[in-house]
Amino acid sequence: MNHENGYISEDQLTRLIAKLSNVEWFSNSGKQDGRAEAEKSLKEWTDQLKLGEYKIVWLTTEQLQPFVENMNLGNSPVWSSINGIPKKLSEKSKVLGKQSVLSHTLDSASEMLFHKAFDGAFPTLNEYGERAVKVAVISVMYLFSLASVWEALSEMEESEPNPLLPLVKVFETGHWPVVMIDNQFYMV
Repeated sequence: MNHENGYISEDQLTRLIAKLSNVEWFSNSGKQDGRAEAEKSLKEWTDQLKLGEYKIVWLTTEQLQPFVENMNLGNSPVWSSINGIPKKLSEKSKVLGKQSVLSHTLDSASEMLFHKAFDGAFPTLNEYGERAVKVAVISVMYLFSLASVWEALSEMEESEPNPLLPLVKVFETGHWPVVMIDNQFYMV
C-alpha cells in the first residue's frame, strides 16, 4: 500500500500487530519471573506519561479477585492521562479523511487482541473470577487497539510518538499492570 493511492504504508502497524500477536499475555501473572523487567518497562512508560513518583505493589493472585471487583478506573491517573487518545485519533482520522482506516484498524486489531488476550487470560486468571478475565482482556483490547490506530494514522502524517508503545514491553514480560491508584501501581 502507498500514500499516492490514498492507502497507508503498513510497516509500523504490521510490526506492532506482529509484536502483539507474539505476546504471551498474562503468562507470568502471580509469578516472580520477569518482575524486574516489568518494573523497568513500566517506569519507562509512566515517565513518558509524566505520572510522577509511585510505588509498585505486586498483588498476589489471591488479592486479585477482591481488588478487581472493587477497583474504579475513573480514579486512576493512568486512565486520566490516556483518556483523550480516542478523541485525538478520531479527530486526526477526520482531518486526514481516513475514518475508514480508523474503523478498519480498530475492528481487525480488536478481533486479534481479543482472541490472543483471552487465550492468555482465561487459563491464568479464570480461577480469580470472571471479572478478572474480563478486565484483563478488555484492557488489552482497549490499549492496544488504540496503539494500532495511532500507528496506522502516524504512517500518513508526521506524528508525536505513540504513548502506548512502551506499555507493550510490560505485557511482554507476562505480567499485568492492573491499575494505578493514587501513588501506587498495582501489578500481577
